[in-house]
Amino acid sequence: MPVLFSMAVRNTMRSWRRSLLTAAAITIGTALLNVGMAWQDGILEGALDSASAMAGHVRVVKPRYADKETLFPISENLPNTEPLLKAIRTVDGVRGVWPRLQLPATVSVGGEIGDVFSLLQGAPLDYYRDILHLDQHILAGRFLEKDNEAMLGTALAEEAKLKVGDEVVFIGQTQDGSLSPIKAEVVGLVDMGSRPQNMLAYLTLEKARYMADIPEGSTEIIIFADQRDDAAEIAARLRSLPELKELEVKAWSERKPWSEMIRLIRPITAIFAMVIVLLTGLVVFNTMLMSVLERTGEIGVLRALGMNRLQTIRLFVTEAIGIALVGGLAGALLGGTGAILLEIYGLNLGEGVNRLPATIPINATVHGRFDIANLFYGMLLAFVMAIVGSLIPAIRATAVEPIEAIRQRR
Repeated sequence: MPVLFSMAVRNTMRSWRRSLLTAAAITIGTALLNVGMAWQDGILEGALDSASAMAGHVRVVKPRYADKETLFPISENLPNTEPLLKAIRTVDGVRGVWPRLQLPATVSVGGEIGDVFSLLQGAPLDYYRDILHLDQHILAGRFLEKDNEAMLGTALAEEAKLKVGDEVVFIGQTQDGSLSPIKAEVVGLVDMGSRPQNMLAYLTLEKARYMADIPEGSTEIIIFADQRDDAAEIAARLRSLPELKELEVKAWSERKPWSEMIRLIRPITAIFAMVIVLLTGLVVFNTMLMSVLERTGEIGVLRALGMNRLQTIRLFVTEAIGIALVGGLAGALLGGTGAILLEIYGLNLGEGVNRLPATIPINATVHGRFDIANLFYGMLLAFVMAIVGSLIPAIRATAVEPIEAIRQRR
């Protein structure tokens, strides 16, 4: 083995230009893999953070409300939330719990009936401040203070041609289906980073209850754990409460579209890594094949001196792994630096992202997510690239007949 290693080092240094080209290919492949994984993780984490803030880590609703959720069946509400809130607060791991109403409504300015539709959010002010952080996303105006005030997402304000100080009329329904118009003063415009969130209107809980004619209730209760990943465990604990026995209690990861999206994450990551490995492996394959063709005579001499087929394969694979070590380290350093910069500064995808009719919130500025584990994965895949690219040329080298190879050399 030491002899094979010394021969591999000598051959690598002898053809240093080809070795440098191969190492550069592995460096680029590893760096792209690290930056790509940071980018993918950043998009996913940003979407999940936005979604869990809007949907709650765990949600409590009536089963029939969940069945007809896209129709927003206000009649399937929780008529008295206070006893439920008290019971939920006793469960370990619950950081916060809030009642919330979601009410579809048209948006009108002045006396005209509007043709712009929106979803009204009615919730306690501390939910808006501590969970959604609306106070940190105000572009114009100020934060909610009174029941006769409203904050609008920027996309909704643009479509309805509303600005701070305007009087807006929301026409919705009560829980029995009667029309229910309410007036509010627009006191703030907020940019939440994605079109679905920027088409919302934010009201106080009491104002939304007045519109829906649900004096003490809400359409849902949203619960937040200390960590988003603890949601499923918290949901299991909540299901054991007698007060919630007849209600649907689900973690965000158990609800659509998040449950489907989570199942797709690993295959997407695997496909992305496979593409990088194959592309880089082709470059390694090309350079190693050139090495085999150029060294046909040398291989014949080594075979004549007693080197068997397995030792020949080991020689070429050892050369490739040595190059992969250098390229992988350089790629990890370059890709890790890119991932850190992407996490700090992010990448602005442009204002057009906010105009996409997406149901999953995607922020206009996407920040990467640096994970040191990705550096090790990148290094591991660098070795895979080297082995994949060198194995076929190495096997071809074993097919060289010593006599024919020596003749070609002469």
